[in-house]
Amino acid sequence: MSEVDRSVSAAGMDGVRFDKDRFPDAMGPRCKFGILTPAPNTIVENEMHEMCPPGVINIVNRYYVPNQEVRSDDDWRLIMAHTRANVANAVDGLVQGQMDHLIMGMSSESFMGGVEGSMALRKELKERAGCDVTVGAEAAELAFEKVGAKRIALLTPYYPVIDKNAVQYFTEKGYEVVAVEGLKCKSIIHVGSQLPDTLIPATKKLAEAKPDAIIQLGTNLRYAHVADEAERWLGLPVFSVGVAIYWAALRKMGINDQFKGFGSLLEKY
Repeated sequence: MSEVDRSVSAAGMDGVRFDKDRFPDAMGPRCKFGILTPAPNTIVENEMHEMCPPGVINIVNRYYVPNQEVRSDDDWRLIMAHTRANVANAVDGLVQGQMDHLIMGMSSESFMGGVEGSMALRKELKERAGCDVTVGAEAAELAFEKVGAKRIALLTPYYPVIDKNAVQYFTEKGYEVVAVEGLKCKSIIHVGSQLPDTLIPATKKLAEAKPDAIIQLGTNLRYAHVADEAERWLGLPVFSVGVAIYWAALRKMGINDQFKGFGSLLEKY
């Protein structure tokens, strides 16, 4: 080890001088989103890249969550525990990229503990990031408000422990959850493998409960384009939570571009 290496090793982080000057990003002069996602999640960052308007970019940081086998509620609790333990460091990494707005690309954590837990998470993330934040629970609520939906149905990849927290959140917010279809996926990677031949029948089953709107939770489900098509089949709002999150974040940043392919939120509102 050289003398310089020994000096840096001994000093650790001492001597770092963070540059706080801000400059327009050459690729993202309109907005630079920082996106948090669990390590095994393969879908959300790619769907959000697809949704980028001109002049907007995403910088993505993964936090450690194991590709845990999921056979029970306790397995989901372990995934949530890893999220809580590791998400702060991932936020710190995004701060170094001087993001303009933080997106949590994992919806399940935003429902844990109902409204109280969700608000505590948003507060913690906002304080650590030093900028505004958008999470799944909030984005879903904004989407429902936009279309005046009060009776809602949920499509999830989860086991009941997560479904129960989502139902608690929406019930506390005054919504009537008329149906829940949980796919009980075997792992986070398994969530990302779900195809329309599973998602379409589940969506149609939820529609039988006559909700005002349907929302899919779980950002690792490839649902954005299924939702877009389902709105035409069913004649009611069908939302992907990943699209709802990105739409809400864009609108908070004053970016009002409208475009097709991702459902009514981005096409009309």
